Amino acid sequence: MNKKIILFLASIFACISIFFIVQTYAKYLTNAEGTASIGIARWNIKVNNQSIKGNSSLSTTLVPTFEGNAHIAAGIIAPTAEGYFDLVFDFTAADVSFTYEIEISSNEDSVVDDLAITGYSIDGGTKTLFGSGSNTISQNILYMDNVTTRTIRVYIMWDDTSENAIMNNVEDTEAAKVIDGKALVDVKVSFTQTTI
Repeated sequence: MNKKIILFLASIFACISIFFIVQTYAKYLTNAEGTASIGIARWNIKVNNQSIKGNSSLSTTLVPTFEGNAHIAAGIIAPTAEGYFDLVFDFTAADVSFTYEIEISSNEDSVVDDLAITGYSIDGGTKTLFGSGSNTISQNILYMDNVTTRTIRVYIMWDDTSENAIMNNVEDTEAAKVIDGKALVDVKVSFTQTTI
C-alpha cells in the first residue's frame, strides 16, 4: 500500500510539475491597432493680403505709387518720374524654411520702353540698387528665425536721361497719346521650401 500511495503522490507531483512548466513556457499574445495622426506643415503664404495658393495672379494687388513733384502730377508716370510698389509678404501660416525670389521686368506690351527697375528696399531699409541686367531679389527665410512678415519696396522710373534710355522725345510724346496706354511691369514671385 505504501507503494500505491507513493505512486499516487508521485503522479500528483508530476501533474503539478507539468502544469508549472507549461505555465513558465507559455507565450503571451495580445494585439492592438491604431493610427498615428501627424499634423502637416502649413504652407499658406500671402502676398499683399492674397494667398499664393493655386498660383494666384497678383495684378490686382500691385498698386504703384508716384508721389509727384513740382513738375509731374501724383499718381501717374511721365519721363523722369520715380515711384514704387510694395510687396507685403505674410509668412505667419508657413511652418518651414523657404527661399523667396522676385523677378521684375518691363512688360513687352508696355507703351513705355524706358521703364527702369532701379532698386529695392526691405522692411523700410536702405535702397539697394540693381546691377545691370539683374532685376531679381532673393532671400532665405529660416523658420527658426521667427520672421512672419517682410515688405519689399520696388522702385521704378521712366528713364529719360541715362545712356540706357531707348525712347527719344518724339517717342515719349507718342506713348502719352496712346488711348488707354499703360506702362507695364511684370512681377513674378516664387517661394520654395529649403532645408538649409
